[in-house]
Amino acid sequence: MSAPQPARRINHRKLAVGLLLVTVLMFGFGFALVPLYNAFCRITGLNGRSVETVATAYAGEADTHRTVLVQFVTTTGSGLPFDFRPEVGSLRVHPGALYTASFYAANRSDARVQAQAVVSYAPGRAARYVHKIECFCFNQENFAPGEVRQLPVKFYLDPSLPLDVNVVTVAYTYYNVTPDGATAAARAD
Repeated sequence: MSAPQPARRINHRKLAVGLLLVTVLMFGFGFALVPLYNAFCRITGLNGRSVETVATAYAGEADTHRTVLVQFVTTTGSGLPFDFRPEVGSLRVHPGALYTASFYAANRSDARVQAQAVVSYAPGRAARYVHKIECFCFNQENFAPGEVRQLPVKFYLDPSLPLDVNVVTVAYTYYNVTPDGATAAARAD
């Protein structure tokens, strides 16, 4: 057998350097993906990211000539031993008028549970027109074993909501954020 030729060694070295560079770039892109996604959501209103600030004042005038159906959908993330549902599945609202919706949450476990609700909207462009003054989704909630709560949400739709949006779906997902969440979920079974 003859020794590798110098040109082949250079090609192998270029290939190895190229593969290493691609690996480093892919690793860096993986780290940048979450902040990029969050920035994209804030800019576009996707998943309600742009509307998570509390509306500090309500001084709206209702558009009584227009009615929009607001639907409420609830789910729980895996590992959350909860019953969670809206008291009323939908409301017909006038943009600009203040409304309160109530949700039922019950901790079915024999352990303390810390939970956080995340909200999303459909259609996505409606997110910037839904203004919450009070919402259980603003903070993490601590539930005692077996505790049942009524959770209010005070909101209004901005009167500048596009006219072609006649239905807005507000979806809440409750997640278990208990520091020892797996233990609390296991005891619920």
